[in-house]
Amino acid sequence: MLEFGDTQGFVFSGYLQKPFASYLLLKVTDPARARGFLREVAQLVTTGSDRPAEACLNVALSAAGLSALGLPDDALQTFPLEFREGMVGSETRSRTLGDTGSSDPSQWRWGQPNNRVHVLLMLFARDEVVLERLVTAQQSIFAGALSVVYERRTRALPDRREHFGFTDGIAQPVIEGSGQERRGVSSVKAGEFILGYRNEYGKLPFVPNVAPALDAAAHLPPCEPDRTRKALGHNGSFVVVRELDQRVYDFWNYLRKAAEQLNPGSTAADGAVRLAAKCVGRWPSGAPLAKAPDADDRRLAQDNDFGYFWRDREGQRCPIGAHIRRMNPRDSLEPDPINSKRVVDRHRLLRRGRSYGPGIDTPWRVEGDDRAERGLFFVCLNANIRRQFEFVQQTWANNPKFGGLYEERDPLIGDNDGAASEFTIPDLPARQRLEGLPRFVDVRGGEYFFLPSVRALRFLSSLNVSAQ
Repeated sequence: MLEFGDTQGFVFSGYLQKPFASYLLLKVTDPARARGFLREVAQLVTTGSDRPAEACLNVALSAAGLSALGLPDDALQTFPLEFREGMVGSETRSRTLGDTGSSDPSQWRWGQPNNRVHVLLMLFARDEVVLERLVTAQQSIFAGALSVVYERRTRALPDRREHFGFTDGIAQPVIEGSGQERRGVSSVKAGEFILGYRNEYGKLPFVPNVAPALDAAAHLPPCEPDRTRKALGHNGSFVVVRELDQRVYDFWNYLRKAAEQLNPGSTAADGAVRLAAKCVGRWPSGAPLAKAPDADDRRLAQDNDFGYFWRDREGQRCPIGAHIRRMNPRDSLEPDPINSKRVVDRHRLLRRGRSYGPGIDTPWRVEGDDRAERGLFFVCLNANIRRQFEFVQQTWANNPKFGGLYEERDPLIGDNDGAASEFTIPDLPARQRLEGLPRFVDVRGGEYFFLPSVRALRFLSSLNVSAQ
């Protein structure tokens, strides 16, 4: 049974009824007072059992943050290597994630190798007034203990759309045992997202842990099945954060020009929408091309009940390299649909991102560039960063050989270079091809965080550094 009261609510909900948010990226300046702040947060944090009407609060910590709070190296070493190294821990990881060129960490606003953040404080509110009040209150609590490195305010766009103009957040996995299961929708084992539970391999994964002597107040449960250590990771998760600037005008200008060349008989805007849908795999309403290949159909706006193996194996409806097909291949992987589903469920992500910057109505009809800053504050949760987030980013999004393709990457979020990058659209009597695809999304910050349980927050707040 899932322990909702000990698990932060962010695991179970994206707080859609709280459209205003502030993400405060903080650095520990006084470890003792920072632990005191965590003690306060442990009383305020929104859990899976809470249903607050006005605001929600959740908190996560980086490896550098755990160290700054006084967690000994013996305990830190039980965390996965990728978490300890961080998103910018090595050039290899940057290449793996596609953080090169205009997305190189040297150009980030926050999270650079020499300036890693320690704490991610996430605040969500029903309106701007409540959010401002919540931010001010938290700043007064952590004053003198933590300093603000960076703040990103977000506001949900109408109709759950993101800046490129497409409805987002449709294909979210359902956690088994969460109470959110629906008829006809398969659920994913809780251990894929929450530490301490069985995953899609049927295994009880290793969790970060500490020596029993460090938990003198007995906040933490014992590790299972070996009960000689205390489970710091139980009911926790790992949070991946990436600030992604979206080049909205570049995206639609490129597609309008391509539409004029490929489909001279149609209007530039309509042709651009069709090409964009092929790149994304859904129409702007959210209707999947697998079911609506020729035109948008708002009746299918939230449809997530489809596959590719029987309906669209060759990508005639939804191109094999389309964004949603790469992010969630469903039943299309080798060797067969059943095994494909098993493989995909081992790489799912809980997405919790929010848009920042002013929205644009029907961006495919707007020319020019207002130079406004807009993008996605991408946030996802997973129990295994390497097997889930990093695998999806490297093996599916940025893999030029995905699905039998030769030299293509995700047309929306891939690390395309504007020269050799291309995107194939199967069609009859002849396929179409977008050539010279530039990069449409730039990374401007990022880090891996640990989302502790309530008991783990209390443990961390009670660390006796002088006794270590």
